[in-house]
Amino acid sequence: MNIQEKYNIEETLHTFSLCPKKPSLSLSWWFLAGIIVGIVILFLFDHRLDEAMRWAIYILMGYFVLHSVYDIQIGSKIRYTFDAKENAVFKSSPLRAKRKIMKLEEIVIFVHSEMGSWYYALGAQKSQFIKSYIISESFSSGKKSEIKQHAYENFVLMKIDKLQASVIKKQDA
Repeated sequence: MNIQEKYNIEETLHTFSLCPKKPSLSLSWWFLAGIIVGIVILFLFDHRLDEAMRWAIYILMGYFVLHSVYDIQIGSKIRYTFDAKENAVFKSSPLRAKRKIMKLEEIVIFVHSEMGSWYYALGAQKSQFIKSYIISESFSSGKKSEIKQHAYENFVLMKIDKLQASVIKKQDA
């Protein structure tokens, strides 16, 4: 699968958009399948657990099912659009209409790390550590992850940088 399909990239002369959580969609499906198998197994051994333990496990399983369904139905369809004509970055999702989150000229893309993995995040210049948005899948150490990282940098980040540079150049003129 090439990077355009992986991130569901749409590109025009003045816009570039992507769905950063789409690569984790298959993982969410597998996680949901594992939870369902766990629920079936729990029903088979239902009589061996005490009532408090059983309810605690059911509540956790319910939460994980809801979280997986959210990731599958909503999280994977969140789209960020970089628009050079309007000098804006937009965020849209199945639950919310397209809304402007910041100006294209003031974006900063930085690396954010968590527990051994990291991803690219997007924020405004003066507040990137207060409010930021995930714009890539998680990367880790290893050859496969390094290949994914280079493909992301050489395609997605270059396109965003090019749009940002065109806006700044237009303003300077």
